[in-house]
Amino acid sequence: MASTDKPSENSPHYEDETTLRQEAIAWVIRRHNSRMTAEDHQAFEAWKAKSPTHLRVFQKVSAIWEDPYLHAAATLRAQEPSSLIHQPSAEPRRWLRHAVALAACAVLITIAIAHYDPLTWLQADYRTAIGEQRTITLPDGSTVILNTQTAIATSFDQTARHVRLLKGEASFNVQPDSHRPFVVESQQTTTRAVGTEFMVRTQQDHEQVTVLEGKVEVSSLHDHDSPALVSAGSRVQFEDGRLGRPFSVDLPTVSAWLNKRLIVNGVPLEQVIEEVGRYYPGTIVLWNQPLRDMHVTGTYNLEDPSKSLSLLAKTFPTHMLNLANRFVILF
Repeated sequence: MASTDKPSENSPHYEDETTLRQEAIAWVIRRHNSRMTAEDHQAFEAWKAKSPTHLRVFQKVSAIWEDPYLHAAATLRAQEPSSLIHQPSAEPRRWLRHAVALAACAVLITIAIAHYDPLTWLQADYRTAIGEQRTITLPDGSTVILNTQTAIATSFDQTARHVRLLKGEASFNVQPDSHRPFVVESQQTTTRAVGTEFMVRTQQDHEQVTVLEGKVEVSSLHDHDSPALVSAGSRVQFEDGRLGRPFSVDLPTVSAWLNKRLIVNGVPLEQVIEEVGRYYPGTIVLWNQPLRDMHVTGTYNLEDPSKSLSLLAKTFPTHMLNLANRFVILF
């Protein structure tokens, strides 16, 4: 599914690169977390001098060692037994065990801060957790499907039907009622409908409304431009501070999340990983700059984001380090 060929996992080149990456990581960890003897230094210099590739791989690993996420993950990796480099038989020093525990806590705290939004959740009448989807029946019989990490607040009376999309993405199937327009307000826009089906997604400084059936009227909350009338099969986006014009989209592709699938066609890998990350209960780091803009075409299962990440790692010339199914590095 990639736009470039990848060496077979059975090829000597693939095995050499995999082994060198593992050895380089092991050497970096050892040099930063233990007192190397003179013999260790000699062994390291001999390993590094084996070939220009040994040196290049080691330099690449060393150059990004100071990245806090990678540092924490690699420190935990040091707990694992390694047959690549001889380890001292003595028990690990107590200070190293403490350092590993602190690194693990740092990773978990970072993940918690990134995904926990108490102010939003307190305002919400309905919400979903990471990776969760939920169908809600509203007081008028309309239904809303909440995608991952989504929160809404509702206000229904005899004159109006009002929903605030506080965070995330939702699909609305609206029951007709000509006396009570159905209004969805998000961070940047309002969407008015009488009887129709549409999706709204809100992100920082970017929103999109996609119509699956019927028509909706989308207005910006920040200017007085004429509202956009959006028909079935079309989408309108708010970005760069303004509401754009409606354009056609492929509905099976853009609505695939309703079936817990991600369908992409020529989308940069970085964007695909960001999308999969919305469903992953942790943090994903793409540590491979040349791969960011490579195009991806395929279908991925959002119910199992870890499996989707593994598939991406096998498709592209990259490797995956998974820490307790909560922290993934693609390098």
